[in-house]
Amino acid sequence: MFAKLIKESFPQDEKAGLYRTPNLPAVKLGKILRKEKRIASPSDVLAMHLYSGMFSSGAIIFTADRCFYEDGAFDLEEVKDCQVKDDHCIVLVNQKGQLVPHKLSVKNEQVAKTLKKVFDAIAYYDPKSEALMQQAAKKYEEAGFKDGELNWLLLRDEVMRTIDMLYERYNDGKLSILEYEDKKAELLSRL
Repeated sequence: MFAKLIKESFPQDEKAGLYRTPNLPAVKLGKILRKEKRIASPSDVLAMHLYSGMFSSGAIIFTADRCFYEDGAFDLEEVKDCQVKDDHCIVLVNQKGQLVPHKLSVKNEQVAKTLKKVFDAIAYYDPKSEALMQQAAKKYEEAGFKDGELNWLLLRDEVMRTIDMLYERYNDGKLSILEYEDKKAELLSRL
């Protein structure tokens, strides 16, 4: 579900220990997967970060729908936020109705910031919305709309979906009525 996003947003930087397909180091991946029994096949691995310190080393591994690390694993679909503290990423994951922090050791503050960007992209990614956008674009093209008209219709649909999402956040108590109305007015002014 997140394969395309991971391939696009995860950087390839061998000096920092960041690898993504098709440039995964086969020998290192093989050694990790011998210990890591939760991943069925090397072809499931889309990206990984290898780190080593004075007394420890490890890996953070991304598959199409999960993230694995030394002390656990979590579904990427449930990622809600990521924070950086020194050389650690703290990923907040929705598990059983509450946010559970997963502390990922990366041994480098710059790499932690890079991984934060990846986790933020995952947290804000909505595959259902993207599929709807593609279906709408196809439908509009089949109906014979020109590019300018198509862009306006896509913008209108996206604005309406965003207003619906804001209304849900208002109903959940995450937005005040004033914030909701301000953001709604701002979005509608773009049309």
